Amino acid sequence: MPSPASLEAFAKARNLRCSASGSLPEHGNLLKRHGRVEGLVEGMLPGEVDGSLAFYTYTYETTDSDGNSETHTEHLTIVVTAVPQSIGFMPALGFSGPQSSMSGLGGGVGEMVKVDLGDDSRLKGSRCYRYKGATELWTRRLFSPALVDWLARSEPDLAFELADGVLTTGRGGHLTDAAALTTLCEEAAHLTAAIAAESDEESDTGNASSNAAVDPHGADRRMEAALGSVAVAAPESVRAAEKEFRGHVARSPRTFFRAVGYAALITLVLNIPAAAIPILLAIAGAWGVLAAIELVLVAIFTFFIFRKSVRDSGSKYAAEAFWRGYAKSHDMRLEEPLHFAATHAEAKLSWKPDRVLTGPLPGGGEGSFCILGDGSKRPDRVAVVAGPAGPIAESELESEPQGLTTRDLDTYLEQLAGELRSPQASL
Repeated sequence: MPSPASLEAFAKARNLRCSASGSLPEHGNLLKRHGRVEGLVEGMLPGEVDGSLAFYTYTYETTDSDGNSETHTEHLTIVVTAVPQSIGFMPALGFSGPQSSMSGLGGGVGEMVKVDLGDDSRLKGSRCYRYKGATELWTRRLFSPALVDWLARSEPDLAFELADGVLTTGRGGHLTDAAALTTLCEEAAHLTAAIAAESDEESDTGNASSNAAVDPHGADRRMEAALGSVAVAAPESVRAAEKEFRGHVARSPRTFFRAVGYAALITLVLNIPAAAIPILLAIAGAWGVLAAIELVLVAIFTFFIFRKSVRDSGSKYAAEAFWRGYAKSHDMRLEEPLHFAATHAEAKLSWKPDRVLTGPLPGGGEGSFCILGDGSKRPDRVAVVAGPAGPIAESELESEPQGLTTRDLDTYLEQLAGELRSPQASL
């Protein structure tokens, strides 16, 4: 399939790469919809920003109160750029103009809170949300009166999403006019520069630590209790202690009663659309049959909820025991990933790590060992960051079916630390 003529002409006039399709990073509410890229331009875009300009199409389905389903198709023109230094301050942010089909959610719904943009009538109907753990001060500084006025003067279908350092700026439809495409790129460049400047300001003034975002779900008292109660030697793999921790979770009365509570709630909800059955049984006076049916449903749901809770919590606690054991055995300390990303914003690590271990590196010196994922997916990464401003050595992360092991981590740590010591890394 050839590239759209409007994108080809746009790319040719600016000596940019153009292709009929391609892939984009799956960060943010929009790009996680697994839409189709129907034309892609890459390179230094107007506004002097390195990024990707794409025609993007996705479909979704809605169901009305009568159970009728309808498929919808959305066409967008988007610009995707990188702002890695923002990760530690604003992991997710979104804005949607009054006529935009984009949600205004940069990340997951449960992690976002609304941003007050004031009472400018031009922004009526707009939506803006930020990561719940980001600071109010950082948010207010970004959304200065100048930026709010700029948004108010923009096209009503303009929207953007920032997620883990990836900024997606878009408008509705597949824009074919060269001037409109140029303007969209320049708007993306303006937003990229504004977010980068606010992030860089924190590093320049030494306020990165105090204005770093925090994980609103970071504290887990149940996990801490489990780690304190289950005595296991330092696990050799991320799954090695699952049996012990699953047993601990299964023996907890709280796990059982929570499962029963959720099961009863689900059964109650199911009674609403299927109300005819309990009503008929009640009218017939078959209270015993009705009670038996309800109890069977509760028991079935309890079993599956209980089993899932045991598996999920056991795996989570076993993984935490593995990472803590690995850090301790290497004289390293576990850092909060968002705080690390903020205090090391100048290094511009392009992804948000799930784990950060800081301490002595093989061969001498200190640094931070950053891990994203568990090695089972293509985007999983591992890196060693040698200081607040870098340098960085990174690699894809892969693991065996049994999960990451201490041997795997030792290999990656030694390899990446060695790359940082090489003459090329110091240039």
